[in-house]
Amino acid sequence: MWSNHGMDMSMEGLAPPAPAGGTPRSSGDGHKAQWLPVARALFARAIGFCDCPPAVVEQLLDAGSIRRFAKGEFVSRTGEKLDRLMLVLAGSVEASLLRRNGHRHLIYFLQTGDFIGIINLVDGIASTNDMISRHGDTTLFVVPGEAVRRARAFDPSIGQAFEKLLAFRTRLLHERLAADLSLPLEARLAQLLVMLSRLYGLPRPEGILLKEKISQLDLADWLGVSRQRVNSALKTMKQEGLISQSYSTIMVLDIEALRQRGNL
Repeated sequence: MWSNHGMDMSMEGLAPPAPAGGTPRSSGDGHKAQWLPVARALFARAIGFCDCPPAVVEQLLDAGSIRRFAKGEFVSRTGEKLDRLMLVLAGSVEASLLRRNGHRHLIYFLQTGDFIGIINLVDGIASTNDMISRHGDTTLFVVPGEAVRRARAFDPSIGQAFEKLLAFRTRLLHERLAADLSLPLEARLAQLLVMLSRLYGLPRPEGILLKEKISQLDLADWLGVSRQRVNSALKTMKQEGLISQSYSTIMVLDIEALRQRGNL
């Protein structure tokens, strides 16, 4: 959940190309040409990269390629040396860990406009979690690490963009770490829904729509509790008019009341 807070990173106003048949792992120059306007627009909106000279961004765009992933397909695995910069063009990716007992620990989501691989490019250390496609049409723009290093050597603004993105992500992590684990589950769930609304919410007349479909199991794995407990907490929130829910689609109806519930 690393969206660029304070910046419109949604696909509204952008026109992604119509999906091609099948789900190839990589696509040719023709498919890249179709996605290039989307990639260029997302770079121009992203924290840090929006301050880079256009010529520097064009170096990255020239070196990149398009990769598509099926639902459940690994984008990268724990322990992999991820020597590439990836930008989510469509769909979403989850960062998660599978514990020894078989339980998944959900860390965050990455959606349109989010970048993957920055930490690995900075420190060269292997990935500490899995990255898995959540949709059948997840599309990434992939820039090889060597091309990123050439661009950084050409202009320091790329390194500065990394710094700004990492600073933003660190603030989000501090916010999550500051959450009081002794709070009741409903308060912790309210805090999570408020954060998701801020990062991924789409304003609607009736409230804030979370554009990522999030199941009860996702919420449970995020908070480290059982799905049954999450189900009970969501029912209470719905009865009190804080949210509405249809399958995996959540609408926040009263964000201020939700903040109060989370002691925010």
